[in-house]
Amino acid sequence: MANRCPSCGGTLRFDIQKQKLVCEYCESEFDPSSIQEMTGAGESEAFGNEPVEEPEGETIDAKIFTCPNCGAEVFATDLDAVEYCSYCGTFVTLESRLAKMQKPSYIVPFTITKEKCMELYGEKLKKTHFLPKDMKVENAESKLHNTYIPFWVYSEKINPAAEIHFTGLEEWSSGNTDYKQEYNIEVQPEGTVEGVFYDASATLDDRISEQIGNFPMESLQPYNSSLMTGSYADVADVKKEVYVDNVRKQGVVAIGEKISEDLVSQDRFLDICHNPQKVKRITTTQDGNSYSSVDAKLAMLPVWFMTWKNKNRLCYSVINGNTGKMFTEIPADLKKYALASLVVAIPVFILLELFLTLMPKTLIYVSAALSLVFLFLRRGALKKLKRQDERMDDKGFQNSFGGETPADNSKNKGKVNGGLPLWISIVGLIASAFLIYKNLPDDIINYACVIFNIVATFISIASMVRAHNLSCSRPIPHFFDDRKGA
Repeated sequence: MANRCPSCGGTLRFDIQKQKLVCEYCESEFDPSSIQEMTGAGESEAFGNEPVEEPEGETIDAKIFTCPNCGAEVFATDLDAVEYCSYCGTFVTLESRLAKMQKPSYIVPFTITKEKCMELYGEKLKKTHFLPKDMKVENAESKLHNTYIPFWVYSEKINPAAEIHFTGLEEWSSGNTDYKQEYNIEVQPEGTVEGVFYDASATLDDRISEQIGNFPMESLQPYNSSLMTGSYADVADVKKEVYVDNVRKQGVVAIGEKISEDLVSQDRFLDICHNPQKVKRITTTQDGNSYSSVDAKLAMLPVWFMTWKNKNRLCYSVINGNTGKMFTEIPADLKKYALASLVVAIPVFILLELFLTLMPKTLIYVSAALSLVFLFLRRGALKKLKRQDERMDDKGFQNSFGGETPADNSKNKGKVNGGLPLWISIVGLIASAFLIYKNLPDDIINYACVIFNIVATFISIASMVRAHNLSCSRPIPHFFDDRKGA
């Protein structure tokens, strides 16, 4: 049920700049907490009761919107319809159903306005070369949408009298002798680590949520759905248990860093270590279950989304709605890149011709070496692309979808698996090896091989640019029937 203006009954929307709820009809302004008290906006009364899965703890009623194009799910407590999907970049009326959901514990209101987002995006583009024309600032504002992303906010409490065992390694040299000393360090830390954030949405790539940074703990407010008026939110479908090990690893790393600081800053360690500043690799393999307990609360955190669609690929620009930190995927325009490369290559070639005399055999060595280098660079770029497209490092996604990529990658398999550029480079390298071995005197054949290698190199470079563009984007997702749920 939408928040209604107490004065005229009009629809209220949260104004980011004013940090107030503003009536769209009479322009009256209200404090969000007062509206919650007056209308009960925190728990809706009108959405019914059709839970998909029994949520934990206190619940709220919400409309779940499903994109008919890709299956991404978002929810709202006050919107009648959502007409844009940030995940597949499609303008379409999303299908809705009613459901009970776990009530978030916290929310952070938007403080970064749409105008500020455009300013930040413009600043980012100033540092970008070979920008595709579709991604220019003047084409961006219509693609910018505000949404709330669910995050788990973790706190780790160290158990009383817990002992954590670390290993430290110190290496130094004296004269012609190298020394290595290993230390066993045992500590009993105390206290609680708070403010570790992991996104609770399998739809959002962990790589994106990590890049936009954490949210200040002081910005967290008790959940108030009136702050979400005019926005929608992604569905929390990643269980809080998924990232518990990550939280413990971060905690033990922080303790190890504190030990390193103590070694450097306290003179008493000079009696133990040869040089405390050179003690490195403060590590432990101890299981976190033995020394700490981890709790998590659900929070709705503000994010601005821009989605750029090009054939069967998407690029995202995502901005932290509280801090302004940005993650942007910007591919290179292949035509602009090729033109710039040609402009640079021509004067370089002329200078080489003026000052150097390169024999055909030498040219074969050079061209074959360049072809081999770019062949390996291209292979590395394609491996990185494959890992990214399959979201191998996205723990929440892997947990919710069982490692199956919800996307149709059939159009990109040829681009990722080698194809013609690979075979052209191999043929050129084999021909180069044959001519070097036979040492044929015919310069025409040698120059032909050189030209072939140069062509192979340029094709590999173009393929690398294409791989870069693919790595700056992602396949259009397809989440239907794959989600296991949280």
